[in-house]
Amino acid sequence: MAHLLAVLALAFIASLSPSPLKAQAPDAARLAAAREMMELAGVAKQFDELMPLLAQQLSQSFVAVAPEKADEIRQVFAQLPAKFIDRKGELIDQVAGLYAQELSVEELAAVSAFYKSPAGARLLAVQPQIARQSMALGQRWGAQIGREIEQEARKELKKRGIEL
Repeated sequence: MAHLLAVLALAFIASLSPSPLKAQAPDAARLAAAREMMELAGVAKQFDELMPLLAQQLSQSFVAVAPEKADEIRQVFAQLPAKFIDRKGELIDQVAGLYAQELSVEELAAVSAFYKSPAGARLLAVQPQIARQSMALGQRWGAQIGREIEQEARKELKKRGIEL
């Protein structure tokens, strides 16, 4: 899930900048190997788990703006993951293309073999828990750093005669 979150974040950031020239599309064998690797990695399942989390986080943002409408906002956002969950194939195809551009069929097969191994299966089993815990740690860390940056900025601005 952490991988998928990183991919989504990078996709969002990339959407903000002008798009570079498109690279040549990888061949069908590489794409198929990349899709297989992603399937073994459980990317589709991760996406299924991610959608409700994204909707919940967005819901909280909307509730913060209009707390008096919290119930209605939560109802709307509770319905949205089901509308978008089937679109995971779009992202999977695009990310498979990225893997296929960078890795050979042999490399993709080796990664797939790892996911089929006991160590790979174990990694896949614990990855969702680690990703959830990592997200929580990252949120707490980010909030702490944000507070510290704000305090430091206010202190520096105060030195310059700007009170906020």
